[in-house]
Amino acid sequence: MRTWFLILTAGILLSVATLSATEADPKEMAQKGYSAFKEAIAGDEAKLPDAIRYMEQARNADETYVPNLYNLARAYFVDAMIFNREESISKAEKMFARMIELDPSRTDAMAFHGAILAQMSGGRDLDMFMRGAQELKTAFQRTPNDLTVRIVLAFTTQNIPPQARGMIGVTDPVGELKFIGNVLDSFSSDFAPHASVVMNAFIGEAQLMAGDKDKARASFEKALKVPEPYDEGQLAGRKRLEGTITARMNGGDKPIFADPLFTGCHSCHLSAPDKLLTTK
Repeated sequence: MRTWFLILTAGILLSVATLSATEADPKEMAQKGYSAFKEAIAGDEAKLPDAIRYMEQARNADETYVPNLYNLARAYFVDAMIFNREESISKAEKMFARMIELDPSRTDAMAFHGAILAQMSGGRDLDMFMRGAQELKTAFQRTPNDLTVRIVLAFTTQNIPPQARGMIGVTDPVGELKFIGNVLDSFSSDFAPHASVVMNAFIGEAQLMAGDKDKARASFEKALKVPEPYDEGQLAGRKRLEGTITARMNGGDKPIFADPLFTGCHSCHLSAPDKLLTTK
């Protein structure tokens, strides 16, 4: 199930507009939900139910506002993992499907939807898996340089049998991670201050699992050399991530994914580690 969290390092959509002063503005409600969602994935998990409620209210008021549907679908992802609500995965699938109907050009939604179908197939429903694989492959073919599509593709590829990887157009998961890592190495975001750290740790873990200890160590060391943030909360989050990476680099038996912070959506965004509900 860690795949669901790993593919949540997606792009952020934000839009604010003014409609009517006499009734709830769906875009303002969507923004309110998105703000709470950002706090939730930064560590304040108690904010997630409010985030979903606001975004659902925005959806009910305007079922065609795609940015809100995108964030709501991702919030359902997080809800399923943090609070073990499997029904939220189904909700996310339906939300991404609706996005594709409204805007077929959104290959990020297509990639997410394909990944969900591939995972939901459970290795038993071949038709569902093939539909998911085709959506992933199509998203990649249409927008090969879209970072969100590449992230979804890379982590989905790692979690399906090697013989099935060609069906989604990727045969080298580590190579995909390196492509993403190279982009994130020059990426700077106050919202995702640990993105480069986390991706290099992922690369190191993949290399270690492939038996290449020297390359793995180099990737872990690269993760630890990323400049630390100045914000107190972000720095506290970075220290927790670095502790897990250091232990693994120095011969620890547990993969980094054994730490809930690396199996959750918090890893890239963590700035409120003291407010986490599920990793204490």
